[in-house]
This record gives sequence, C-alpha cells and structure tokens, in this order.
Amino acid sequence: MKKKYIIIGAAVAVIAFLAFCGKTEAQEVEQEKTWKVDVTTGYYEKRISGGLYGAQDVAYVKGSTKLGVFAGLSFVSSVEYVNSDDSQFHTSLGTYIDTPVGGIDTRFVMHSIENADTSYELEGAYDLNWFEAFDTTFTVALEDGSEAGSEYDSTIVTPAIEVSKTFTVKDTVDVTVGAEYGQSIGLDDDELEYTCVYVRFDTLANDLPVFVQVNALKNNQGVVNNISSEGTDGDFDVSITAGLAFSF
Repeated sequence: MKKKYIIIGAAVAVIAFLAFCGKTEAQEVEQEKTWKVDVTTGYYEKRISGGLYGAQDVAYVKGSTKLGVFAGLSFVSSVEYVNSDDSQFHTSLGTYIDTPVGGIDTRFVMHSIENADTSYELEGAYDLNWFEAFDTTFTVALEDGSEAGSEYDSTIVTPAIEVSKTFTVKDTVDVTVGAEYGQSIGLDDDELEYTCVYVRFDTLANDLPVFVQVNALKNNQGVVNNISSEGTDGDFDVSITAGLAFSF
C-alpha cells in the first residue's frame, strides 16, 4: 500500500478515535450555552478552496454560527453566497466538541453552483492544542467528485494541515501569518498537491472591522475542470481577499 494512503488512513482513525473517545470527557465539563454569529462580506480576487481557485473577481457574503452546548456538543453551521457569473452557495452543518487534546469539528458540506451539478463533502477538522505558540488545524475532507465527470473518481480525499500565528501591532492591528499544505487524491491523472501561504491584517477603520488578506498559492495542476476549479501549474500565484468581518 502506498505511503500516502497509510497516512490518510491513520489521520482518519485519529480523528474518529478523538471524536468518540474524547466525547465522554468533554461532557463532564459543564459550559454555558452561547450563541455566536460571524458575518464576513467582501471581495475575492480568487476564491481558494481545497488548494484550487474557484470564482474570480467576485463579491461574497458568508455567515457562520456556533450554538450553545448540548450533551457535550456544539452545533455549527455556515452559508456562503458568491456573486459570480454562475452564482454559488456553499453551506455546511455539523457539530463541534471540545476535548482535553483539542477541538473536533465535523461537518456535512454542500456546494451548489449554477449550471453545474451539486457536490457534497464530509469534512473533519481537528484543532490541535499541542503547540501553544501556534494555532494548528488538521483536516480530512471526503468529497463527491462526480460533478466533474470522468476527470474525477467518485470520491476525492483531501488531507491538509494549517499552522498560523496572530500578532497584535500597537493595539490597533492584528496580523495573522499562516500556511496550509494539503493533497487531493481522486484525480484520474495526477494527485493535487498544494501549498498556500497568507498574511492577514485586521483593524478598525471608522469603527468598521476591516481586513485584507494576501494569499500566495502554489499547486501542481492546470485547469482541473471547466466549471470552477483552476490550478497554478507549479508556480506561486498571489491574490487578495478583502472586506469586513463582524462578530455578534
């Protein structure tokens, strides 16, 4: 068996073990019920998802919620609208659980793009707290790739790891520096391998929570399908995301 499949299998097993075995300990900690809503609206020069480009030069709005704790679980959801020529909706629903070794987020995700078949994804994310100096998240996504036709197998598996660190500059600007590395297995030709490095600036301008994020993406793919996904052909490509980020 190839090494990459062993790594993926081990990662899935770790997430599953933590999700089920860590639940008992998490339930013992009584937490207050909370309701939080995050809303982001702005501009994508190039929307990045799973190490590939999607819609480009578009406006978007995204809302996400984290509900109060019930039986040790928090229910989480999100919806994003992308105002492209073929309008897009990306929605998710799942649960989040805090454990002594980190938080586990599991979600069912649906991608609806006008003039294309709807695709579905099962995603598990593990927020590691092993390294206090950094925010580290490991994810494994299983996506139905049939909407792209014969260029995909029936399922695309994408493991990825993201590391970031946030600094406060003069109490007015938060600067987040991060990097993500991942692979996608399921393409008929070559598997996708990508690296994304980013720097994000958050500040208040006239009491508005403004952010600007500079992304540098590199992957080994060209045009993957004619619907929404494009690669960088082995070169780093820079793009900007900017907008407003509110929390209620």
